[in-house]
Amino acid sequence: SWRVRYMLPEIELSLRRAAVIITDSEYTRQEVAKYFAWPAEKIFAVPLASADTFYPRAPSAINAVLGSHGLSAGGYCLFAGTIEPRKNIGALLDAYMMLPAAVRLKWPLVLAGYQGWNSDALHLRMAEAAGQGWARYLGFVPADHLPLLFAGARLFVFPSLYEGFGLPVLEAMASGVPVVCSNSSSLPEVVGDAGAMCDANDVNTLSRLIATGLQDEIWRTEAINKGLSRAGEFSWQRCARGTITAYQAALNV
Repeated sequence: SWRVRYMLPEIELSLRRAAVIITDSEYTRQEVAKYFAWPAEKIFAVPLASADTFYPRAPSAINAVLGSHGLSAGGYCLFAGTIEPRKNIGALLDAYMMLPAAVRLKWPLVLAGYQGWNSDALHLRMAEAAGQGWARYLGFVPADHLPLLFAGARLFVFPSLYEGFGLPVLEAMASGVPVVCSNSSSLPEVVGDAGAMCDANDVNTLSRLIATGLQDEIWRTEAINKGLSRAGEFSWQRCARGTITAYQAALNV
């Protein structure tokens, strides 16, 4: 709440000064136009891209780094993001706990990211799951390790309640990793038809999709190929062109 109290007056000041607005998704573009009563034609959706360090890698290229985290290529399901309520990690833990024990133990859930606000109860749950052998919390992962952690995952799961863009799902697809995520906010724009999606609060369906993503080789192969193709549609060149278009519009106001 303190962050909202700080940011809202600053956002309103920025809007009074701005000629145009750039958002990183169409969802956010529509949301800004509606919430702030801003003319939509002066808001430009300019999608982001993943860094070129996110790409498929052979196990031999990543197992040394993964080993430093106690992991091996293809041996885990990954979530990456700040540990906070918005990321819907409680639902993820519920869904994972519904999997057969043999599946959970073969491919434990690995969570990487900062400890965020209101997350004490989540950390207790993660610690309990770790004690049962089906989850690991890595905390903050160094930037040079993160692409290797992505590339080594058997599946990437991201049931977030709200994302302005949802960069982690794009990074996973670019890494050649199948994606299961929620269909909330901007995520469908990024994933397209390349991943499996469900309502963020539908734990039963989320669990079923995770099971498919871990075990169904036909689905996995299709999702990997579609994901790589989808990720190729996002580039920093495209982002730069969209940004230039927005600046040109600002100059013409």
